[in-house]
Amino acid sequence: MGAGAGHPGRLGTAGLSAAGRGPPRPGFPGAGGGRVTRRRGAHVALGGRRVPGSPALAAKLPRLVPGAWLVLGSELVSALGSGMTAPLLVVYLHGVRGIPLGPATLAAAVGPLVSFFGNPLGGLLADRLGARRVIVIGLAVAAVATAALGMVHSLASVVAAIAFMGGGLSIALPSQDSLLGHLVPPEQRPTAFALRYLSFNLGMGAGGLIAALAVDTKHPSSFTLAYAADGATFLLAALAITGPALRGATPARRTRIPLREALPHSRPLWVLCGLGMLFTLVGFGQFKITTYGITGASTRLLGFAYLANTLTVVAAQMPVLRLTRTWLRHRTLAVVGVMWGAAWLLIWSADRLWGGCLVVAAAVIALGECLMSTSLPPTINDLAPSEELGRYNASFLMARTLGNLAAPALAAAFLSTGLGPQLALFLAALACAIALPCLRLPRLMSAPAETVR
Repeated sequence: MGAGAGHPGRLGTAGLSAAGRGPPRPGFPGAGGGRVTRRRGAHVALGGRRVPGSPALAAKLPRLVPGAWLVLGSELVSALGSGMTAPLLVVYLHGVRGIPLGPATLAAAVGPLVSFFGNPLGGLLADRLGARRVIVIGLAVAAVATAALGMVHSLASVVAAIAFMGGGLSIALPSQDSLLGHLVPPEQRPTAFALRYLSFNLGMGAGGLIAALAVDTKHPSSFTLAYAADGATFLLAALAITGPALRGATPARRTRIPLREALPHSRPLWVLCGLGMLFTLVGFGQFKITTYGITGASTRLLGFAYLANTLTVVAAQMPVLRLTRTWLRHRTLAVVGVMWGAAWLLIWSADRLWGGCLVVAAAVIALGECLMSTSLPPTINDLAPSEELGRYNASFLMARTLGNLAAPALAAAFLSTGLGPQLALFLAALACAIALPCLRLPRLMSAPAETVR
């Protein structure tokens, strides 16, 4: 990905007017890609190709290179395994292995903590060795550690298994984003990253359903089998990445990258990373942590809310992608902030008006997630020089991991003092406030001494 002035993801050259008319102006490209689908006689231009038929028909057909579909397929397979185990980790440690609830909860936090430090290493290795190799190494480590987790008994062995699993995933995940960014041209990145988010949610939802039907604390062996199956899905995903369609996709560099360059020195990148951390702090992860403490909702109602979130993502991701094809990305992100602010107000009102507000709020958050998947990850990859894709994606993942670590700390500060409703109002205000810097992103990401490549 070069630094040419015509690059669709570069600031100041690729923005579209709000009505989709007139010459480009400073701003983000459209959320649906750098180029807008245009009619050319009886054909439709999609990503530089002419597709016979109507615009509506062509818009429904995602056009990606075969290698990108392999990456998305591997994401679906690995998420299927994670869906069977991740939601039940604390249940497994406490209910099956007899580890006290407090230490079991802290042990579960080891994975995100290791990921925070492992993400920059993963990005550095992806740019040095090639993303494909690093994905295979990371998934192999995660596979062994996950399978071992189903057989451990002591707290020390649990912590070690979770640490190795988190370490393997922390280098594999930014490398997957880097590989996808290398494979697809800029105008296809919104579609590719939207499909990646859709694949993840499909896999997690299906895995969760399998776990609900087959895993039970009364049968400890069912957890052992679930963790073994999870490890097997990581190996299958790694096998898909080794396919011939991906060979040579991200060649290794011959020059050494100093450790001090693990984090890129780019103001635009860190502005986006800051927004990514804030969005994570007020997103669905926070919803899962705090909703019970805020509303005291039943597990049945919370289950329906989680289901509504997953089903909304699955049903709405592609329609949202088509709807936002001509939207400016910074305005799309501002819409996400306002939507999530409204969702937290619904959560605040759930025990005052109607419990079903929780289900509606979960669906609203899911719509925001769909919008974000077409905006933030593609922009990160559009900003990155091709030789730094791994480090740019790793920095973004590290910022989101920081948001995931900060979310329970923020929740504990409010909930431990009985301020659940005030927490919901604070998160609503914070989400709406995030919309303001989003609207100013083109200015915030521009600096006289900074060349946005």
